[in-house]
Amino acid sequence: MSRLGPLSLTLRVALLLSAVSVASFLVVGTYLYQSLARQMSYRDDVELVGKATQIRRILSELPSPQAIVNDARPLTDTLFGHNDFMLKVEAPDGKQLLRTSATSRPLPQVESVPPQRVLTLDDIHDWVPAMGSGRMVRAVGLVGTGEPLQITLAREKSDRLRILRGYGSDMLLALGVGAVLATLLGYAIVRHSMRQLRSVIGKANDITASRLNTRLSLQDAPVELREMGAAFNAMLDRLEDGVQRLSGFAADLAHDMRTPVSTLMVETQVALSRPRTAEEYQTLLASNSEEYERLARMIENTLFLARVDNAQLALKRETLDLRAELQRIHDYFDILADDVGVRFTVESPPLQAEIDPVLLQRAVNNLVSNAIRHTPAGGTVHLSARESDQGVELAVSNTGAGIAPEHLPHIFNRYYRADAARSDHGHSAGLGLSIVRAIMELHGGNIWVESEPGASTVFFLSFRKAKNI
Repeated sequence: MSRLGPLSLTLRVALLLSAVSVASFLVVGTYLYQSLARQMSYRDDVELVGKATQIRRILSELPSPQAIVNDARPLTDTLFGHNDFMLKVEAPDGKQLLRTSATSRPLPQVESVPPQRVLTLDDIHDWVPAMGSGRMVRAVGLVGTGEPLQITLAREKSDRLRILRGYGSDMLLALGVGAVLATLLGYAIVRHSMRQLRSVIGKANDITASRLNTRLSLQDAPVELREMGAAFNAMLDRLEDGVQRLSGFAADLAHDMRTPVSTLMVETQVALSRPRTAEEYQTLLASNSEEYERLARMIENTLFLARVDNAQLALKRETLDLRAELQRIHDYFDILADDVGVRFTVESPPLQAEIDPVLLQRAVNNLVSNAIRHTPAGGTVHLSARESDQGVELAVSNTGAGIAPEHLPHIFNRYYRADAARSDHGHSAGLGLSIVRAIMELHGGNIWVESEPGASTVFFLSFRKAKNI
């Protein structure tokens, strides 16, 4: 036997409305039924006390108990039209003087109300007939001679209560019909209201990878769907941006890989065009090795950024002595700087910060190597660190051509090269600054640049300061 699938939202809401309606009808109907039942019971009790009081008065007008036996009409007339009443009058010796009818079950023995006390609703007692419920009152009445007579007046079920039972049946029937109508009307109303949601779904189905610029219209959407529509449009913005970046990334990667691959192919084809000496082959292999190294760096950088984008790179923070770390970086690049005629200095007070040492070295190495490469002979590269309000701040500055203001907002984008002055295709694939920015984002830090064209450029890295140890 196949299982039923999940209910549609329209049917769920319709059933919910039906359940709410039924619950409301049931609560209101029960309240009205109970209120009406109390009112009818109260009126029955008032009538029962009134009849007993009237019978007391009639007895007081009779000359003797024998008058009841001779003519019972004055007493029985008080019950005219009330077949549900039972009246019994007894003499002090227990002799039955009058009985209008028999009850379905014997009446219980209850205390009689003395003749000198007025009957009240508190003198009425419950009793249990064969079916339903009953009420009774027992009192003493005096005839004209002052002789006391026992009066018993009982009622099994009044006409009012019979009507009330019928009212309860009608109410249950109305409740069922109302539930069906509420379900059908609720379904129709919800289905009509869902047309706008189906319209939104239709527009969403029209969105494809080649049509990510399509957006949902929020002006015509109901208030309840505007928040969802805004979130959906924001998601489309992110998807479109991601697809465009991925497309640009793929195009830039293909473009940058084409150069070394083409170089390798051309040099290999030229070498194979005729026999070569061992020295020529050695020169060819050395040139090819440089291109292979460039490809390896490009692939490594690309994989690094891919791991960062997919949150697959975990930080391994350590409390580092920044002055010692920067001094090691200075010692590594000092010889390279001397070879190109650049003065490389380092300055840092004793500072500590919680940083991944491998990623710190990679970020600072990228900035220092870029600074040395773009600093003319006789220029200066300066690496420094200082304490800031947020933590610690590293700076890599160099003298040289600087960066034009129009390029500053884009230099951290992947494969972006500002101009010929800061682009060296033989050494850079345009990923170095992107990697530095990714490392700072992993640490929850910031990176920014300040540059004065024709004078200097400074890159700043802001890290969180280590706790006191």
